Amino acid sequence: MIARPLRLLLAVLPALIVLAALPARAGAAPARAAGADHVVLLGIPGLSWADIDDRGTPALAALAGRSTSAAMSVRTVHPRACPVDGWLTTGAGARSTDNRTSAKSAEPCAEPLPPTLAPDGSATVPNMRAIVKRNDSFGYNPRFGQVAASVAEHGGAVTAVGPGAAYASADATGRVRADYRPDPAAVDTALIERSALTLVDLGGLTGPGIARADRLRAVDAQVARIAALAPPRTQLVVAGLADDTGTPHLRALLVSGPGTSAGHPFDSGYLTATSTRDDGMVQLTDLAPSLLAPLGIDAPSELVGAVYTRVSGASGQSAIDELGLFDVGAQASRTVREAWYFFTWITLLPLVCAAVALWLAIRFGRRGRTRARAAVIRAATGIGVFFGAIPGGSFLVGLVPWEKSGDPAWTLLGLTVAFAAVLTAGALLGPWRRHPYGPAGAVAAATAAILAGDVMLGSPLQMNTLFGLSPLVAGRFYGFGNVAWTIFAMAVVLAVAWPTAHLLAAGRRRAAVVVLSVVGAAAVLADGWPAFGSDFGGVLALIPGLAVLGLLLTGARISWGRVGLVALGAVVVIGVIAVLDWLRPAASRSHLGRFVQEVVDGAAGDTLHRKVMGNLHSFTSPFTLLIPVVFVLLVLAVRDPLTWRAPALARAFAAVPWLRSTLIACWVTAVVGYAVNDSGIQIPAVALTIAAPLAIAVIAAVEARPEAVEARPRVD
Repeated sequence: MIARPLRLLLAVLPALIVLAALPARAGAAPARAAGADHVVLLGIPGLSWADIDDRGTPALAALAGRSTSAAMSVRTVHPRACPVDGWLTTGAGARSTDNRTSAKSAEPCAEPLPPTLAPDGSATVPNMRAIVKRNDSFGYNPRFGQVAASVAEHGGAVTAVGPGAAYASADATGRVRADYRPDPAAVDTALIERSALTLVDLGGLTGPGIARADRLRAVDAQVARIAALAPPRTQLVVAGLADDTGTPHLRALLVSGPGTSAGHPFDSGYLTATSTRDDGMVQLTDLAPSLLAPLGIDAPSELVGAVYTRVSGASGQSAIDELGLFDVGAQASRTVREAWYFFTWITLLPLVCAAVALWLAIRFGRRGRTRARAAVIRAATGIGVFFGAIPGGSFLVGLVPWEKSGDPAWTLLGLTVAFAAVLTAGALLGPWRRHPYGPAGAVAAATAAILAGDVMLGSPLQMNTLFGLSPLVAGRFYGFGNVAWTIFAMAVVLAVAWPTAHLLAAGRRRAAVVVLSVVGAAAVLADGWPAFGSDFGGVLALIPGLAVLGLLLTGARISWGRVGLVALGAVVVIGVIAVLDWLRPAASRSHLGRFVQEVVDGAAGDTLHRKVMGNLHSFTSPFTLLIPVVFVLLVLAVRDPLTWRAPALARAFAAVPWLRSTLIACWVTAVVGYAVNDSGIQIPAVALTIAAPLAIAVIAAVEARPEAVEARPRVD
């Protein structure tokens, strides 16, 4: 028979999913636009909010005072988006790249090549066939020139001005599906009036022998001229649609003019989109459907972005300052994440320090130095709890406007340490400290609660924190990223094990099953529901981990039949969630519902291929190759600690009987998570950062008990 916790878990989950089947906070589909007669896009690769001020760029600063604005993530295929990448992505509505220099941040970006002009006036981008071939391997399936094609299909005229605009308007053969003009000086009122959509490449802000300040002044003058001559009912979009240096940044986006029938004109406040769910933040892929919406054109399915809308927010200099902080935070977080000392500190230092402390404690204990031994044991416990609290503490940093400090990177690190210290103090001073598992369990419970509460409230603590989301990486902007999910999953397993085991030991089996099932179902709902964690692969890994925990704690046999049932149950649960998301309007779907649409359209294979390749490419260094070895050694040590000369672990298993089952469940969750997520080996690596320190804290707490000195299993 199926073990009771497994049966109840699989029964509770569908019920909670049905109860939760309410409209997600992503909102309803945007209403059809009221009808701007013209849309003009002024593309300025490299334009950021730090470039805009009253003195250097008076026209852009004035425009910011009468526009709806956002910080825009311009990530395409590679971390750095070169100008050609930005224009291709804008025209296709899906991530695209020229790939000549985009992946090589040390080299200057290749500039857009001028199209070849035919006697009949048509234009052709010369290297387009090579671009199409390069993009075939990335799995984003861009349909080049889709925006221009959509306008033409609805009877509108398109004008492309400058080389970048030609790339945005070119189809897969390189033919520019627009009236092409090489020079922005050609833009006048008559040209705009003839076109529904006008794309203008004003050029980048860097180049050989060109001072950035001089280029900004020249671009600002062009913006002022075109804004002044635009006819009534024209929506003007100014976009820094690419990077212009080796370092990726968030870029400026300003939209002024007619809005939609459901809202106000774009004249103040911030832009937002369902793709980010963050006021003042949009993606480059949102630009394509948003250029079509004012013209009354529904976005075709090939466009993966969302139509941006207006929300309340600052304008003018206040908006410039506030939106600039998005990039300040992103750069500080990137600096810390990319620094070698962060990974050394987070991954290796806690394990080394706590392991050395335990070894010293055992040595002192053998020599009878009980006072020194007790001090070292307490230190080992504190070290384990503190480093196990760092992930949870790192998310609490999002409560503080740390980006406004004089040194954001160090402030980010300092606040992470401070919040981890607060969690550590609570864990070591609370009433649960009397049990060896208490401090570790308290940290795990607090971490799980922090992350669950965060995603249920819209993920306000995720952006730019050390284990959270990055708008520069732009994998996602809400819910659980793979790193945060790993921390959440480990915390849930470590936290729920203690009350479940306690109730089982007290003979209250039914209550234990209910606790495990309800907590597990709530965790899965927080992880997978589109309005919360919106995580596909996480559900596929969390359910098996919780099921294994329940089976081991209740003493049930783990058979292949039960393994298959758990796997099937996980697929059914996430499948139901994804289909419910898919049933919503297309503009309101999360990536779960969009994946179902890809399955319907027969395009899911490319997405799966991209995920698999991302997983395989996670083995990027000798260090990452060691992680599977460490994981294998850990499972062997957990299975038979005495054979592997880990007597302290054996004593911990004796004192805390559920510890072995909990660590096995963590191991299963991490391994399945590795298999089903594109972050690959990063999943078990991050799992170690929370599970290993907390396990060491439990072992040290057991060693601190007087009977631990007397009961030393022989290992030789």
